[in-house]
Amino acid sequence: MTVPRLCAPAYELGEFADKVAELPELLAAPELADALTHPDAGFETYWWSEADIVELMSAAARRTLAGSGVAGSEVDTVLVASDSLPRDRSAQRRVAELQEETGTTGATVLTLGLMDCATAMVAVGSAASLVRDGTARNVLVVTGDLADRATGGHRIVAGGAAIASDAAATALVSAVAPGLPVLAMAHHAAPEPGRDTSRQQQLVARIRAHRELFARLEARYPFRRDAVARLLPSNFARNVVRLYLSDVGFTEAQLALGNVGRIAHCLGSDPLVNLADRLAAGPGPGPGDPLGHYLLMGSGISHLGAVLLDARPVPAA
Repeated sequence: MTVPRLCAPAYELGEFADKVAELPELLAAPELADALTHPDAGFETYWWSEADIVELMSAAARRTLAGSGVAGSEVDTVLVASDSLPRDRSAQRRVAELQEETGTTGATVLTLGLMDCATAMVAVGSAASLVRDGTARNVLVVTGDLADRATGGHRIVAGGAAIASDAAATALVSAVAPGLPVLAMAHHAAPEPGRDTSRQQQLVARIRAHRELFARLEARYPFRRDAVARLLPSNFARNVVRLYLSDVGFTEAQLALGNVGRIAHCLGSDPLVNLADRLAAGPGPGPGDPLGHYLLMGSGISHLGAVLLDARPVPAA
Protein backbone atom coordinates (compact mmCIF):
# COMPACT_ATOMS: atom_id res chain seq x y z
CA MET A 1 0.00 0.00 0.00
CA THR A 2 1.31 3.44 -0.93
CA VAL A 3 2.27 5.76 1.94
CA PRO A 4 1.00 9.27 1.10
CA ARG A 5 3.31 12.19 1.87
CA LEU A 6 2.31 15.77 2.61
CA CYS A 7 4.65 17.97 0.59
CA ALA A 8 5.62 21.64 0.38
CA PRO A 9 2.88 23.40 2.38
CA ALA A 10 2.64 27.07 1.41
CA TYR A 11 0.34 30.00 2.01
CA GLU A 12 -0.60 33.50 0.90
CA LEU A 13 -1.94 36.07 3.36
CA GLY A 14 -4.19 38.97 2.49
CA GLU A 15 -2.21 41.92 1.19
CA PHE A 16 -3.11 44.31 4.05
CA ALA A 17 -2.27 44.03 7.76
CA ASP A 18 -3.98 46.02 10.51
CA LYS A 19 -3.88 46.09 14.29
CA VAL A 20 -6.52 43.99 16.00
CA ALA A 21 -6.91 46.71 18.64
CA GLU A 22 -8.13 49.08 15.89
CA LEU A 23 -10.69 46.67 14.45
CA PRO A 24 -14.06 48.50 14.33
CA GLU A 25 -15.92 45.48 15.71
CA LEU A 26 -13.68 45.50 18.77
CA LEU A 27 -13.82 49.27 19.22
CA ALA A 28 -17.56 48.80 19.67
CA ALA A 29 -17.01 46.12 22.33
CA PRO A 30 -14.33 47.36 24.79
CA GLU A 31 -14.57 44.39 27.18
CA LEU A 32 -14.12 41.88 24.37
CA ALA A 33 -11.29 44.00 22.95
CA ASP A 34 -9.49 43.86 26.28
CA ALA A 35 -9.88 40.09 26.42
CA LEU A 36 -8.74 39.34 22.85
CA THR A 37 -5.75 41.69 22.90
CA HIS A 38 -4.63 40.55 26.36
CA PRO A 39 -1.45 38.41 26.28
CA ASP A 40 -3.50 35.41 27.47
CA ALA A 41 -5.37 35.54 24.15
CA GLY A 42 -2.59 37.14 22.15
CA PHE A 43 -4.20 38.69 19.05
CA GLU A 44 -2.17 41.56 17.58
CA THR A 45 -2.44 41.69 13.76
CA TYR A 46 -5.00 40.52 11.24
CA TRP A 47 -4.71 40.36 7.45
CA TRP A 48 -7.30 41.24 4.87
CA SER A 49 -7.53 41.23 1.11
CA GLU A 50 -9.19 43.11 -1.70
CA ALA A 51 -8.26 40.26 -4.05
CA ASP A 52 -10.51 37.39 -5.00
CA ILE A 53 -9.89 34.18 -3.05
CA VAL A 54 -8.74 32.41 -6.24
CA GLU A 55 -5.84 34.88 -6.52
CA LEU A 56 -4.62 33.98 -3.04
CA MET A 57 -5.12 30.27 -3.71
CA SER A 58 -3.22 30.41 -7.01
CA ALA A 59 -0.24 32.18 -5.43
CA ALA A 60 0.01 29.58 -2.67
CA ALA A 61 -0.51 26.65 -5.05
CA ARG A 62 2.24 27.78 -7.40
CA ARG A 63 4.59 27.91 -4.41
CA THR A 64 3.59 24.39 -3.34
CA LEU A 65 4.14 22.94 -6.81
CA ALA A 66 7.51 24.61 -7.12
CA GLY A 67 8.55 23.39 -3.69
CA SER A 68 7.42 19.82 -4.32
CA GLY A 69 9.08 19.50 -7.72
CA VAL A 70 5.81 18.21 -9.19
CA ALA A 71 4.54 19.94 -12.31
CA GLY A 72 0.92 21.00 -12.50
CA SER A 73 0.44 18.61 -15.40
CA GLU A 74 1.31 15.72 -13.05
CA VAL A 75 -1.49 16.55 -10.59
CA ASP A 76 -4.35 14.06 -10.84
CA THR A 77 -6.82 15.76 -8.48
CA VAL A 78 -7.31 19.28 -7.14
CA LEU A 79 -9.22 19.21 -3.87
CA VAL A 80 -10.59 22.66 -2.98
CA ALA A 81 -11.66 23.19 0.65
CA SER A 82 -13.36 26.56 0.97
CA ASP A 83 -16.58 28.33 1.88
CA SER A 84 -15.60 31.41 -0.15
CA LEU A 85 -16.23 30.28 -3.72
CA PRO A 86 -19.26 31.80 -5.48
CA ARG A 87 -22.57 30.17 -4.59
CA ASP A 88 -23.58 29.71 -8.23
CA ARG A 89 -22.24 28.14 -11.39
CA SER A 90 -19.61 30.88 -11.72
CA ALA A 91 -17.64 28.83 -9.17
CA GLN A 92 -16.75 26.49 -12.04
CA ARG A 93 -15.23 29.37 -13.97
CA ARG A 94 -13.24 30.54 -10.96
CA VAL A 95 -11.86 27.06 -10.30
CA ALA A 96 -10.97 26.78 -13.99
CA GLU A 97 -8.96 30.00 -13.58
CA LEU A 98 -7.16 28.41 -10.62
CA GLN A 99 -6.29 25.41 -12.78
CA GLU A 100 -5.02 27.59 -15.59
CA GLU A 101 -2.87 29.59 -13.17
CA THR A 102 -1.33 26.42 -11.74
CA GLY A 103 -1.09 24.29 -14.87
CA THR A 104 -3.45 21.66 -13.43
CA THR A 105 -6.02 21.80 -16.23
CA GLY A 106 -5.87 18.01 -16.69
CA ALA A 107 -6.80 17.30 -13.08
CA THR A 108 -10.19 16.31 -11.70
CA VAL A 109 -11.55 18.97 -9.32
CA LEU A 110 -13.36 18.10 -6.11
CA THR A 111 -14.70 20.54 -3.52
CA LEU A 112 -15.33 20.24 0.20
CA GLY A 113 -17.16 22.64 2.49
CA LEU A 114 -19.70 23.01 5.29
CA MET A 115 -17.25 21.99 8.02
CA ASP A 116 -15.99 25.48 8.78
CA CYS A 117 -12.36 25.52 9.88
CA ALA A 118 -12.10 21.72 10.00
CA THR A 119 -12.70 21.43 6.25
CA ALA A 120 -9.05 21.66 5.23
CA MET A 121 -7.97 18.84 7.54
CA VAL A 122 -10.72 16.59 6.19
CA ALA A 123 -9.47 17.53 2.71
CA VAL A 124 -5.90 16.51 3.57
CA GLY A 125 -7.15 13.21 4.99
CA SER A 126 -9.32 12.59 1.92
CA ALA A 127 -6.37 13.36 -0.37
CA ALA A 128 -4.24 10.87 1.56
CA SER A 129 -6.91 8.19 1.08
CA LEU A 130 -6.94 8.78 -2.69
CA VAL A 131 -3.16 8.40 -2.82
CA ARG A 132 -3.06 5.47 -0.42
CA ASP A 133 -5.50 3.36 -2.46
CA GLY A 134 -3.87 4.25 -5.78
CA THR A 135 -6.69 6.39 -7.17
CA ALA A 136 -4.28 9.31 -7.55
CA ARG A 137 -0.53 9.85 -7.38
CA ASN A 138 -0.63 13.60 -6.73
CA VAL A 139 -3.48 15.51 -5.09
CA LEU A 140 -3.22 19.28 -4.70
CA VAL A 141 -5.12 20.42 -1.60
CA VAL A 142 -6.18 24.06 -1.81
CA THR A 143 -7.85 25.86 1.06
CA GLY A 144 -8.61 29.50 1.73
CA ASP A 145 -11.30 31.91 2.77
CA LEU A 146 -12.20 35.58 2.87
CA ALA A 147 -14.17 36.87 5.85
CA ASP A 148 -16.46 38.80 3.51
CA ARG A 149 -17.60 35.46 2.06
CA ALA A 150 -17.08 32.84 4.76
CA THR A 151 -18.25 34.72 7.85
CA GLY A 152 -20.54 37.35 6.36
CA GLY A 153 -17.88 40.00 6.88
CA HIS A 154 -17.46 39.42 10.62
CA ARG A 155 -13.93 39.45 11.99
CA ILE A 156 -14.84 38.38 15.52
CA VAL A 157 -15.56 34.68 15.09
CA ALA A 158 -15.74 31.37 16.98
CA GLY A 159 -18.05 32.82 19.61
CA GLY A 160 -15.58 35.59 20.43
CA ALA A 161 -12.54 33.29 20.62
CA ALA A 162 -10.77 34.45 17.45
CA ILE A 163 -10.13 37.26 14.96
CA ALA A 164 -10.50 36.23 11.31
CA SER A 165 -7.89 36.91 8.65
CA ASP A 166 -8.05 36.42 4.88
CA ALA A 167 -5.61 33.82 3.52
CA ALA A 168 -5.12 30.70 1.44
CA ALA A 169 -2.93 27.66 2.04
CA THR A 170 -1.97 24.66 -0.06
CA ALA A 171 -0.11 21.37 0.11
CA LEU A 172 0.54 18.44 -2.21
CA VAL A 173 -0.35 14.95 -1.02
CA SER A 174 1.76 12.65 -3.14
CA ALA A 175 2.90 9.09 -3.69
CA VAL A 176 6.19 10.19 -5.23
CA ALA A 177 7.37 13.62 -4.01
CA PRO A 178 9.48 14.06 -0.88
CA GLY A 179 7.46 14.94 2.19
CA LEU A 180 6.01 13.94 5.54
CA PRO A 181 4.14 10.62 5.65
CA VAL A 182 0.43 11.01 6.44
CA LEU A 183 -0.27 8.41 9.13
CA ALA A 184 -3.94 8.97 9.95
CA MET A 185 -6.85 11.41 9.92
CA ALA A 186 -9.87 11.67 12.21
CA HIS A 187 -12.96 13.86 12.07
CA HIS A 188 -15.66 14.47 14.65
CA ALA A 189 -18.97 16.24 14.20
CA ALA A 190 -21.00 17.34 17.21
CA PRO A 191 -24.01 19.63 16.77
CA GLU A 192 -24.13 20.72 20.42
CA PRO A 193 -21.37 23.40 20.32
CA GLY A 194 -23.17 25.17 17.45
CA ARG A 195 -26.55 25.29 19.14
CA ASP A 196 -28.01 28.13 21.15
CA THR A 197 -27.09 26.70 24.54
CA SER A 198 -25.48 28.15 27.63
CA ARG A 199 -21.77 28.94 27.68
CA GLN A 200 -21.23 26.16 30.24
CA GLN A 201 -23.02 23.62 28.05
CA GLN A 202 -20.95 24.67 25.03
CA LEU A 203 -17.73 24.32 27.03
CA VAL A 204 -18.67 20.81 28.15
CA ALA A 205 -19.65 19.86 24.57
CA ARG A 206 -16.37 21.12 23.14
CA ILE A 207 -14.29 19.30 25.75
CA ARG A 208 -16.23 16.12 24.96
CA ALA A 209 -15.71 16.65 21.22
CA HIS A 210 -11.93 17.04 21.61
CA ARG A 211 -11.75 13.85 23.67
CA GLU A 212 -13.73 11.95 21.05
CA LEU A 213 -11.59 13.28 18.20
CA PHE A 214 -8.35 12.06 19.74
CA ALA A 215 -9.89 8.74 20.73
CA ARG A 216 -10.79 8.22 17.07
CA LEU A 217 -7.32 9.26 15.90
CA GLU A 218 -5.65 6.86 18.34
CA ALA A 219 -7.93 4.06 17.18
CA ARG A 220 -6.69 4.61 13.61
CA TYR A 221 -3.02 5.01 14.50
CA PRO A 222 -1.91 4.46 18.12
CA PHE A 223 0.47 7.21 19.21
CA ARG A 224 1.74 8.67 22.46
CA ARG A 225 0.99 12.26 23.31
CA ASP A 226 4.63 12.81 24.27
CA ALA A 227 5.70 11.64 20.80
CA VAL A 228 4.12 14.74 19.22
CA ALA A 229 6.88 17.24 18.50
CA ARG A 230 4.42 20.00 17.65
CA LEU A 231 0.66 20.31 17.57
CA LEU A 232 -0.36 22.85 14.92
CA PRO A 233 -3.93 24.01 15.65
CA SER A 234 -6.40 26.62 14.50
CA ASN A 235 -5.32 30.06 15.72
CA PHE A 236 -7.91 30.64 18.41
CA ALA A 237 -7.12 32.68 21.53
CA ARG A 238 -4.15 31.06 23.24
CA ASN A 239 -5.99 30.51 26.50
CA VAL A 240 -8.82 28.74 24.64
CA VAL A 241 -6.43 26.43 22.78
CA ARG A 242 -4.55 25.63 26.00
CA LEU A 243 -7.80 24.77 27.78
CA TYR A 244 -9.03 22.20 25.28
CA LEU A 245 -5.69 20.62 24.40
CA SER A 246 -4.32 20.36 27.92
CA ASP A 247 -7.45 18.36 28.78
CA VAL A 248 -6.51 15.75 26.17
CA GLY A 249 -2.91 15.46 27.31
CA PHE A 250 -0.80 18.01 25.44
CA THR A 251 1.63 20.38 27.10
CA GLU A 252 2.09 24.06 26.38
CA ALA A 253 5.53 23.33 24.90
CA GLN A 254 3.93 21.17 22.22
CA LEU A 255 1.44 23.80 21.02
CA ALA A 256 2.34 26.05 18.07
CA LEU A 257 0.71 29.32 19.12
CA GLY A 258 3.14 31.87 17.72
CA ASN A 259 0.94 32.78 14.76
CA VAL A 260 -2.03 33.78 16.94
CA GLY A 261 -0.54 37.25 17.35
CA ARG A 262 1.21 37.50 13.99
CA ILE A 263 -1.58 36.51 11.60
CA ALA A 264 -4.72 35.79 13.68
CA HIS A 265 -7.18 33.08 12.59
CA CYS A 266 -6.88 32.28 8.88
CA LEU A 267 -9.94 30.01 9.16
CA GLY A 268 -9.32 26.59 7.58
CA SER A 269 -5.79 27.51 6.46
CA ASP A 270 -4.29 27.75 9.96
CA PRO A 271 -2.80 24.24 10.39
CA LEU A 272 -1.10 24.30 6.98
CA VAL A 273 0.16 27.86 7.56
CA ASN A 274 1.57 26.80 10.91
CA LEU A 275 3.17 23.71 9.41
CA ALA A 276 4.76 25.73 6.59
CA ASP A 277 6.27 28.09 9.16
CA ARG A 278 7.48 25.19 11.31
CA LEU A 279 9.23 23.53 8.37
CA ALA A 280 10.75 26.84 7.26
CA ALA A 281 12.28 27.25 10.72
CA GLY A 282 14.59 24.28 10.23
CA PRO A 283 14.76 20.51 10.30
CA GLY A 284 12.32 18.64 12.52
CA PRO A 285 13.04 15.57 14.64
CA GLY A 286 15.87 13.38 13.39
CA PRO A 287 16.27 9.60 13.22
CA GLY A 288 15.79 8.04 16.64
CA ASP A 289 14.23 11.18 18.11
CA PRO A 290 11.20 10.12 20.17
CA LEU A 291 9.38 13.31 19.17
CA GLY A 292 8.36 11.79 15.89
CA HIS A 293 5.01 13.35 14.94
CA TYR A 294 3.41 16.56 13.82
CA LEU A 295 -0.29 16.85 14.53
CA LEU A 296 -2.45 19.25 12.48
CA MET A 297 -5.82 20.20 13.93
CA GLY A 298 -8.63 22.32 12.50
CA SER A 299 -11.53 23.45 14.69
CA GLY A 300 -14.90 24.56 13.36
CA ILE A 301 -18.16 25.45 15.08
CA SER A 302 -19.42 21.86 15.17
CA HIS A 303 -16.56 19.99 13.51
CA LEU A 304 -13.03 18.97 14.45
CA GLY A 305 -10.45 17.45 12.11
CA ALA A 306 -6.96 16.17 12.88
CA VAL A 307 -4.17 14.80 10.69
CA LEU A 308 -1.20 12.91 12.15
CA LEU A 309 2.11 13.15 10.25
CA ASP A 310 5.47 11.52 10.69
CA ALA A 311 7.71 14.51 11.34
CA ARG A 312 10.67 12.85 9.61
CA PRO A 313 10.49 13.44 5.85
CA VAL A 314 11.01 10.69 3.32
CA PRO A 315 12.75 11.26 -0.03
CA ALA A 316 11.19 11.09 -3.45
CA ALA A 317 10.02 7.67 -4.52
